[in-house]
Amino acid sequence: MTRSEPTDARPYCYRCDKPESMCLCAHLTPIANTVGIHVLQHPAERRHAIGTARLVRLGLASAHVHVMQQQEGSAATEPVEFPEGTGLLYPSPQARELGDLPADERPKHLVVIDGTWAQAHRLYRDNTWISDLPQYRLTLDTESRYRIRKEPRFECVSTVEAVVAALRCLEPDLEGIDRLDSAFDAMIDAQIVQAARPSLHKRFKRPRKRAATPIPAVLLAPDVAVVVVFAEAEPPLDGDVGPRGPVRISAVSLRSGRLFDSLVQTRARPDGYLLENMGIHDHQLKDAPAFPEALSAFHQFCQEEDGSVVMTSWNPWTHRWLTEVSHDVPNILLKGVWANICQQRVLGLANLVAHLELQPEDLPIAGRAGVRLAQAQAMAKHIVQSAPGGS
Repeated sequence: MTRSEPTDARPYCYRCDKPESMCLCAHLTPIANTVGIHVLQHPAERRHAIGTARLVRLGLASAHVHVMQQQEGSAATEPVEFPEGTGLLYPSPQARELGDLPADERPKHLVVIDGTWAQAHRLYRDNTWISDLPQYRLTLDTESRYRIRKEPRFECVSTVEAVVAALRCLEPDLEGIDRLDSAFDAMIDAQIVQAARPSLHKRFKRPRKRAATPIPAVLLAPDVAVVVVFAEAEPPLDGDVGPRGPVRISAVSLRSGRLFDSLVQTRARPDGYLLENMGIHDHQLKDAPAFPEALSAFHQFCQEEDGSVVMTSWNPWTHRWLTEVSHDVPNILLKGVWANICQQRVLGLANLVAHLELQPEDLPIAGRAGVRLAQAQAMAKHIVQSAPGGS
């Protein structure tokens, strides 16, 4: 677009990444901090309208924002190199209280994770190069001023609030730190005012060409063989960021009632607590087939069904695993189908089955797998039978 061409776009400040009417640059003269700040930013936060990492980047002379590029299926990222003396600000159980450190033990550089608390936890969990850093925490006696983005707990604050509190602790004589507080308050105030204004842009909803159905058509096809699957996930290996495999694969055919159940040799042996929850004995795993053999037997079980097979599961982990190992077979997440049907928050599987007064079959599969598979089977039947024309 040339300069002479007219445009309806709002003037924009590309320094603070805000519309000019909400520009924060007047509040953001860089402060000469000595303790370097490194922000590890979840990619979803990069262009968030009320993200605060931009305030850190523009308001501090020594600040770096690293946007994390995650691997598909996990929160694992390429490591970032930090200077010597770098610590992580994160409220882990082993974190030391920042305000209690002697002067010679204080970090020279501080890493902060920018994202929701769920995103920050996943980045911390799935990246040992982050969690291996010395860890520090802050105990704050005031609630977050992030009035338009709810924090999960009282002690949780925004990225810029955490950085300001840490610098006040590590550099009590740092001049100008109040400017970051002012910029944060100005951003929140401007966003509240903007949200209260009526929109100038009318939104037109496209009419649907046909009525939407919450139940996938493939589940209702007359010749389809619905197989309900429940898989128990193996425990994660230390430092392993790849997808986990199953420790048990269980399945039942909705049409014929045929059953499949197989334990699997795992890379990481489940501990006694996990085995007890699964209802599996350690000696059973010693005789279990290797994963390729168990997977081949499972696929053979599905192929022996009369008709086109559709795999279904209730829990998301089993759904993701089936997607990885059975690319050419339709794979339906029953929990998602039920959410579309009821249009509200879905209860836990056991509570939902009890609430709907369904009667799960007593399947001859021992342990937790038998119970969960029977409950998922009851929900699959309920979903199919509740559809118009369902049997």
